[in-house]
Amino acid sequence: MDTSSRRSFLKKAGLGAAGLTLGGLCRVEAIGAEEENPLATRPLTGKVVDAHLHADAKSIDRCLQVMDDNYIRYGINIGVTGDKAFHRFISAAKPHQNRLGTMYAFDWSLIKKDPDFFSKAPDMLARAVEAGAIGVKSFKDLGLKVRDKKGDLVRVDDPRLFPIWQRAGELGIIVAFHTTDPKAFFETWNPQNERWKELELHPGWSFADRSKYPPRDVLLEQRNNVIRKFPQIKFHCCHVANNSEDIKTVSKWMDEMPNLHVDIAARLGELGRHSAKDGRDFFTRHQDRILFGTDRMFYSGGDIQGAGPSKRFTKAEDQWFYRVHWRYLQTNDKQFAHPTPIQGDWKIDAVGLDKTVLEKVYWQNAYKLFRLDRFGVA
Repeated sequence: MDTSSRRSFLKKAGLGAAGLTLGGLCRVEAIGAEEENPLATRPLTGKVVDAHLHADAKSIDRCLQVMDDNYIRYGINIGVTGDKAFHRFISAAKPHQNRLGTMYAFDWSLIKKDPDFFSKAPDMLARAVEAGAIGVKSFKDLGLKVRDKKGDLVRVDDPRLFPIWQRAGELGIIVAFHTTDPKAFFETWNPQNERWKELELHPGWSFADRSKYPPRDVLLEQRNNVIRKFPQIKFHCCHVANNSEDIKTVSKWMDEMPNLHVDIAARLGELGRHSAKDGRDFFTRHQDRILFGTDRMFYSGGDIQGAGPSKRFTKAEDQWFYRVHWRYLQTNDKQFAHPTPIQGDWKIDAVGLDKTVLEKVYWQNAYKLFRLDRFGVA
């Protein structure tokens, strides 16, 4: 089946983020049986903040149960888009404020729909923070797909958005960016693309068409321009600043911009391709600004472990997923399966971090960054 035919089939079949492929499911079951290092059955520090997960209002109980089963003391729902969905989640999560926090995400389609969006947006953010938002999240559609009333792409560093970031700084909240995606998503979508299976499941994640989408490096620089423009704001850049393939460049960014923090959500597959030494050096050098995260998703229609497929995972499958994270960070194991097999058919090497570094990555960094003491998190 050629690329266009595959796209057509997936669209007609309704397969997207919640699509389930038999091949992907079988792979999850197969690697779940892989022999484990007994030193990686739990986090060595005993408790963890997952600074990057997703949940909806109807899946909170499921989310909390999985967290309880896997040593996750607190989770950050990293962006609920639009006022209605945000307030629905805030209301449902209110009894659990010492377990779950959430970020507010703008519905960027309002830029095109509402002529007064740019003047209204700072106050919209202030109301969300008053309601309980612990940060504001910008999803990847900004810079890639969002257009203004003239039909022009809205850049990540568009000055019309600066009042939003300025207000975030005044409110003392974190600004999170998911800008761009893996390098392979910007390359030709064909069987030679190393993320071919993932793009089959999520065809809308292919940004290879230069007539529609800007180059990946341009988008990353736009995001970095915002971080440089607002040095007083602490920025949480998801997925290793969406450049996990090149941690030396990420390291340079972090040296240049002390207000840049990163999480590792859904990027162990890429991180583990680097040599153990390079990976360990990266975590050690920036140990005060790296956050643990999984991109674990809890939705009423099905759950996702960092990447597709979507299904209801068993307790054992969830334990395996988290234990691979402990294994990567805590042991010196070589060439074992990473937790998101659909993201690439290769093995990874662990980095064996010191316990003092683990304590920061698992707990202290997120605890300080989001001031979790105010919610009674302990």
